Amino acid sequence: MSFTHQTVLTPELRAAVAEDLGIGGGNLLPRMLEINPFPDEPFIRSLDPIPYTDGETRTDFSLRDLDHLIQSWSVWYYERGVRPRDRVAVFPPDSVAYFVHYSAIAQIGGIAVLINAKAPRDSAVALAGRTGATGLYTDRERLDRISPDLDKLALQWIEVAEDMPSPPSATLPDEWRFRHHIDDPVGMMHSSGTTGLPKPVIHTHRTILEGPKFRAVDYKEEPDARIMTALPQSHQGTISFTSYAVLAGQPLLAWRDVTGAELAEAVPVHRPTMVMAFGHAYPELAALPTPPGALDSVNIWVSMGDAVHERHLKNVLARRSADLPPAAFLDRLGTTELGWGVLMQPRTLTTERNDRCVGRSVGLADVAILRENGTHAEPYEYGYLGANPPSMTVGYWGAQDTYYRSKLAGYWLTGDIAYRDEDGYFYQVDRAVDVIHTAQGPGYSVQMEETVLNHVDGVADCTIVAGGWRDEKVAVAVVTGAAIEPATVLLAANEALRAAGKPELAVVDVADDDEAYPLGVTGKSLKRYLREKYADLAGYLSTRDGRSVATVDALR
Repeated sequence: MSFTHQTVLTPELRAAVAEDLGIGGGNLLPRMLEINPFPDEPFIRSLDPIPYTDGETRTDFSLRDLDHLIQSWSVWYYERGVRPRDRVAVFPPDSVAYFVHYSAIAQIGGIAVLINAKAPRDSAVALAGRTGATGLYTDRERLDRISPDLDKLALQWIEVAEDMPSPPSATLPDEWRFRHHIDDPVGMMHSSGTTGLPKPVIHTHRTILEGPKFRAVDYKEEPDARIMTALPQSHQGTISFTSYAVLAGQPLLAWRDVTGAELAEAVPVHRPTMVMAFGHAYPELAALPTPPGALDSVNIWVSMGDAVHERHLKNVLARRSADLPPAAFLDRLGTTELGWGVLMQPRTLTTERNDRCVGRSVGLADVAILRENGTHAEPYEYGYLGANPPSMTVGYWGAQDTYYRSKLAGYWLTGDIAYRDEDGYFYQVDRAVDVIHTAQGPGYSVQMEETVLNHVDGVADCTIVAGGWRDEKVAVAVVTGAAIEPATVLLAANEALRAAGKPELAVVDVADDDEAYPLGVTGKSLKRYLREKYADLAGYLSTRDGRSVATVDALR
């Protein structure tokens, strides 16, 4: 079935919806059912079938279909005892079902705690525990994953998807619907966990829709736009973007967090015009051969989560057939806490390389570089990157100290060291916690990685962290690639880093499996684990041989 695009709201209706403060995360479906002229026209396709109230599964949904499924789940949750302000942990397999459960719990006043389907045991248990979740909806696989720690939680009930894939058909009584104030919480989505255990980020009736409302009036979609969200459906960005599809009537292909290989197979079949994926998917896709024209439907590629290195994104853009207009890559910078992307840098094959330029403000927020005392830095002066969009979180559940330490002068700090130029372009230097304080001076790992990837042949991906050698910190590069020699990489990398005026590497370690190159549930490199691994390089190197690791002479 092809989308007719009849559901797409006119500019006038989009503007009216965006201005309506009464429309928020807690009542989005019923309000849009009233407003959209084509509520029975399918416009959302789940690439994984979703159980429906008739006992069957569905892939295509109209507003009315989606609303009925969500109402039925609301009734089910209400009858389980969920009431306003109760937290319910949602931890099923990855699919658009996350949006369904979030919406169902929100419209009866509860607060869904969405846990990434790939979350390891410690993260999932911590999120359910910190938020005081009283109920858990999951499946047997994930229940088994966390079962050793269930006694640490305050759960009053647990339901698994195998026993309750979908509730019976039901209509939510009006008196059970919660009337939200704009500041009432509707859901919690967690941070990436790259610097520690993931934090439960609170979004409200208002904040969750500020980004979608902004896009509805600020951005003009292509006439035949089909947007694929190849992202974890529990992620705040995905919840917001699915909300945007519902709000604007925009055809959506909702999927899950996928590999580059899965993406390469799906694009020719479903022919999206825009693909949104986490950063890990693009180097994986770049490493694969694809048939000529296989990716031609995609006019716009979007990165969420971690940034994508220049070499990988241009490899993907180069797959476009020469007789078509060039595709573009939109590198967006946002966080779960910010609620929407605040910076964007468009790139094409002809765009000049500009290492770690993360673009200019999209217009939703004031973005600034701040000094530690809260004053604004001058152009080209390194400082803390901050933004203050209306979509910004109102806090971390039960962690006020962390929340207030993440704010400065009214801005939310992204955790990045950055600078801006006089034209308003921002440049990411590094994550503050990832700076390597070497004897040669500070090493900004993100910039160093970009240098290695752009100048060293054979390296497919690279992450650089601090290692401990005696009383000093040195730079360690973990690299992937087919048949690469660590000594050759070390020599070429240090030549390029030296020419760029950056600290040199002390160690190159070739990752031979996923454990040696750990990624978090959002696809970001888990540098905190690697820092622990290399904290004692003398001990670590004594267990390795020269076939997979190389060091500078000073470490031998």
